[in-house]
Amino acid sequence: MKLSFKDFKKSSKQNWLTKVEKDLKGKPIENLNWIISEELKVSPFAHSDDLKELPKPILRDGKSNNWEKGVLIIVKNVKTANKEALILLEKGANALCFELLKSPNKKELQALLTGINHEWISTCFIFHQKTWKSIVQNFLSIVKDKDLNLKKVAFSIQFSDGTTILPSEYPVIQKLSKQLPLAKLITINARVFHQGQKNVVEEVVQTISKANSYLEKWNKKDLELKSLLSNIQFSIQLDDSYFLNIAKIRVLKILWNLIVKSWKSSLKSNITIETHLTSSTHTDDENYNKIKATTQAMSAVIGGTNRLYIYPSDSFKNKKETLNAQRIALNTQYLMQLESYLDKVQDPAAGSYYLEKLTDDLAQAVWKKFKEIN
Repeated sequence: MKLSFKDFKKSSKQNWLTKVEKDLKGKPIENLNWIISEELKVSPFAHSDDLKELPKPILRDGKSNNWEKGVLIIVKNVKTANKEALILLEKGANALCFELLKSPNKKELQALLTGINHEWISTCFIFHQKTWKSIVQNFLSIVKDKDLNLKKVAFSIQFSDGTTILPSEYPVIQKLSKQLPLAKLITINARVFHQGQKNVVEEVVQTISKANSYLEKWNKKDLELKSLLSNIQFSIQLDDSYFLNIAKIRVLKILWNLIVKSWKSSLKSNITIETHLTSSTHTDDENYNKIKATTQAMSAVIGGTNRLYIYPSDSFKNKKETLNAQRIALNTQYLMQLESYLDKVQDPAAGSYYLEKLTDDLAQAVWKKFKEIN
């Protein structure tokens, strides 16, 4: 006997709530609501009746949910950092982020990047703002010396104080992006806005407001918005709030696309989101840190991050992570790809009533507040 969905009667949300309240012995289900903030209260029960229509999946470029496996390397000595980078590349990393404690000259930057093929990976630098032009120009020169195809070189920068490039330097960005079309020279650092789940609405509001302000400044200079959009990336931070992490990334994608379309309907947002796992959730127990990092990383991937940094389990304990802990952090990303296949389906959260409702509620709360201040 063949069964189909037609053989099952549809049960309304009210029917389910009646059964739930019976199990709760008459207590209202609202008593179990998740109170995130004044603007955001989430019911533990979601149903298709909550949605007028099921939202379309949040798609990205390409046909998969693939993400870049990132590692952060703090550069105290360029030769030591280069050795570490080559080992991690050999272990499967495909996004290197170098945090420069001091500004390197071209010779030092060459030593740092020796043996690295920038066509195969993403290369990111974190440093002080005042040195950005010299570092970018030196990087461009080194890539040319390596005889690489500039159209295949993915490159990004961000500043250690959380700021971004000044509006007066936007023409320089436009000029550089013509030589490095995959470059992301403006990083909207939302990590500085992160203050836990109770502040999530304000965090996303501040993030999209900051990004929108760059569109406004760029537009005032009468520069092409398309070239600015290709240079923007978002850098966010996640914590232990699994479902909220997923919703936050999805909401950022939805609202950024809405903002971009409001500027010019023909524009594509092509949002790039890099995700860092917050240090505030780490403990002195390294094994516990690995478990926490795994669930946080899963939420980032299900949300649809483009690049993920999982910090080693011992990095916040003694401030000097071991290479073995780096490798285990990297292997966590491999497990999600090679064993869990989380990279195979675009928007894995699509169709989940609970996640769709949480995404919609968060988006509504953020958008309302965004319109009030803009």
